[in-house]
Amino acid sequence: MYKTINFINRKWNSSVFFFHDLATKTNINFLVKFSIWAHDRMIWQLPERLQLIGGVPVYQLRLERELEIAKHQAEYWNSYAGELQEQVFNMLEEEEKQEEPELATVNG
Repeated sequence: MYKTINFINRKWNSSVFFFHDLATKTNINFLVKFSIWAHDRMIWQLPERLQLIGGVPVYQLRLERELEIAKHQAEYWNSYAGELQEQVFNMLEEEEKQEEPELATVNG
């Protein structure tokens, strides 16, 4: 049912666009004005819950995209946290190496 509605919607809108293109190519003043009016008034936009892209509802595609973005952000922040943790460990090792020679000269 949704596929049929989307097909009719697509064909209707493409016929309105086609009429507008023909009118602008002929450059007849009243046809151009009428085609602009028709383009503005007669375009039929389906509610989002009925819109399909490749047979898949738009809201489902939007949710999948949000999940992909969230996954990417989680991976980015996880990687960033790992890099910061590695830098902290390197700093601690450098401090320990600097303290060891000082202790050797004090004891020696």
